[in-house]
Amino acid sequence: MNAKPISGTVAIPVVTLEWSEEIGKRVRTGPWTDQAISTTKKILEAIALGQWEVAAQLVDYWMEEAKVVYVIYDVWTDGFSTWLTDQGVSKEELSTEMDRLRQLLAFPDGTPYEARSRWEELGAKAGRLGNLMRAAELTKEEAATALDDLREGWRQLHDRGADMMAGILSFVARRFGEPAIESCYRFVLEPYLQERYKPFDIREQPYEDTIYRNLYLSLEAMRGHLCGPDRFGDLEFSEHEDRWVIKFDPCGSGGRSLRGDPVEGTGSRAEPPYGFGVTSDRYDWAWNEEGICYYCAHCCFALERWPAEQWGHPLRVIDSPRYPEETTGESPQKCSWTIYKTIEAIPAEAYLRIGMVKPS
Repeated sequence: MNAKPISGTVAIPVVTLEWSEEIGKRVRTGPWTDQAISTTKKILEAIALGQWEVAAQLVDYWMEEAKVVYVIYDVWTDGFSTWLTDQGVSKEELSTEMDRLRQLLAFPDGTPYEARSRWEELGAKAGRLGNLMRAAELTKEEAATALDDLREGWRQLHDRGADMMAGILSFVARRFGEPAIESCYRFVLEPYLQERYKPFDIREQPYEDTIYRNLYLSLEAMRGHLCGPDRFGDLEFSEHEDRWVIKFDPCGSGGRSLRGDPVEGTGSRAEPPYGFGVTSDRYDWAWNEEGICYYCAHCCFALERWPAEQWGHPLRVIDSPRYPEETTGESPQKCSWTIYKTIEAIPAEAYLRIGMVKPS
């Protein structure tokens, strides 16, 4: 009879998890360059080495990364619906548009897009996979296949969640005009921003004390968005004298939307049959650039304009590719997030592009 691990492993684990008092949740340990490696690949490494308990715990944490995005889309969907009805959109008109989007964003099996039941199925799959791993009841090949099935299930759900946000915002623009997106964002995102980004308020603690949280949440969230060409969640990370830069090739949400989806063989969401909007004018909430997809503009509002209004500086400085100049061709531009090491290092241009002036 083959021996099964009971008391853990004496080998150095591929990565460890620990409780962060600063953030108030479990986090992955390791240097920032290692944090840019997807949790998907870390699980595969643990499987290959037979570190079954490590792999099982990482599957649970992988779901925690996915949860961040799932909950955001769930909260935003409710917020968009409330804002639209408050603006006078009838329940019948809203229901018709939402049904149209669900049909347009149907899953590959033809089922109209619906998030909650798919999320529940995903959770059940992850729980079963983790239990089989920690009991060593799978071969390495079976475990890797099951993990890929889990990842693909999240990819399908995630991508439709992002597209649904873009579709609703396009409806807002058609119904009320493009400038209305700002007031819509202010209504919908305010509760989310207060919960997620209030700890960055430099009136409460020094900027330097917020950097770990800023970097970690950035990397964690974008791993959950399944960035990268293979959709594993891998990121590019580099450190410079005054800043850190994270790049996505592409971002799994807005970047994939604008470039098109090679996995399912569908085109850019800015083109038919989707027709999800990009800015046709210049706005402070979209870096004062044309060709910014309405969904991607939430990064400008949430991470730059809103925090600069609240406590005087952008949280992250983002370079979002414009459609179509920077999202098509053989080498489409990567989206990048820059986190500066000091407030002083944030350039004046970062304020000007969102309609503000750098404080003295």
